[in-house]
Amino acid sequence: MKDFFTKNIGLKLLSVLLALLLWLTVMNVEDPAVTVTISDVPVQIVNDEVITSRGYRYIIESGEKIDIRVKGRRSVVDRITADDFVATADFSSFSSMKMVPIEVVCTDEHAPELTCTPKTDSMAIILEDESSVSKSIRIDREGSVKEGYYLYDFSTDTSLVTVKGAESQVAAVKDVVAVISVDGMKDTTDIEVPLYAVNEDGEKIDAKKITITPETVTVHLTITPIKTIPLAVRTTGIQAQYYYIGDIEYAPQQVQITADSIVLDRLMALDIAVPVDDADTDIEKQINLDEYIEEHYENTGLKIVDQNKTMGIKIPIIKMSEVSLEVKPENVDIKGNDPNYKYTTTSNWSSRVLVRGKEEDLANIEVSDFNFYIDVNGYLNGSYQLSLESDYVGNLYIEPGKMNVVIEEAVTETDITAENIQ
Repeated sequence: MKDFFTKNIGLKLLSVLLALLLWLTVMNVEDPAVTVTISDVPVQIVNDEVITSRGYRYIIESGEKIDIRVKGRRSVVDRITADDFVATADFSSFSSMKMVPIEVVCTDEHAPELTCTPKTDSMAIILEDESSVSKSIRIDREGSVKEGYYLYDFSTDTSLVTVKGAESQVAAVKDVVAVISVDGMKDTTDIEVPLYAVNEDGEKIDAKKITITPETVTVHLTITPIKTIPLAVRTTGIQAQYYYIGDIEYAPQQVQITADSIVLDRLMALDIAVPVDDADTDIEKQINLDEYIEEHYENTGLKIVDQNKTMGIKIPIIKMSEVSLEVKPENVDIKGNDPNYKYTTTSNWSSRVLVRGKEEDLANIEVSDFNFYIDVNGYLNGSYQLSLESDYVGNLYIEPGKMNVVIEEAVTETDITAENIQ
């Protein structure tokens, strides 16, 4: 046995190889008949108006695609595909069993040499009453507009569409969708977009099962430029007496906005006004920029582009420091004086002046900085306590004191001579 397998092994292997080559040659020369199955051949529907004209709609239960068994010479069969068949379900042959016969035609030039047998010879359908419903259009976007631009708005020329079909199919429609691609766009434009329906799970419903009227919709795209502008915070009203406003803090410092280019060209900053009426404590607040623009920039079309549309503001309301100054007669001018009278001023505790302001502004003040005076216009002989007034103009607040003044008629040389003569 060992000699049987090992003796002349080279010749034996050569014999096997030659036999194999001979078999392949015979097979190719003879081109034997083979049988294959072509899968998923779509079935075309014709004459379905036989059903729809009676107010019915149909749902295909089975037979939408079929498999076909093909027999013939291998040289022909090997190159046959699903595209070489036309399968048709003619609804004019609809039976009471709700079955529609399927006819199959092979379009290949060697079709007469083939035997084609569909594994499914009928399409099974379910009849339902026709139903219709009105739906609004949901617009989905794909892509991004060109950098530096913003898809400001989009709208359709049609607000509602009609969906028709079998009751169960229409009931399954959740939304009618138009998908717009805005990738790289920078100009306002109109585009025509086909419509399709989706179910609750977001899956597209076969367009052959329902009809949407109209089939397309015109979408108007408004694309506007983006501009980065600073935010400018200011206060309105007057804080409580003897308080002042410190350095205002806020964030963000700038914001991206969009609008028509004419509006953007005119806008240099976004003005944010914060009321401080009678405030005597710090003010901290958050401002929704969308709401602020809607209220204060109405009819401009401004929109915030930034995702963060909340602005934080802190306004310190600081109590003023105060300094008491002693005002002496030599620090006070007399205005409105009459040369026929003599004026004598004296000071006491009421002549002190209270000055309020920021601590740094009070650091080096002197009485002479305020140019104090009293106005004696219209006063005759007598002793008076008149309010101190000042020509000072600045950031400090003065609570004026009073100065004592005695007014006497002046004695002239003429009066003295006449008295002596007397």
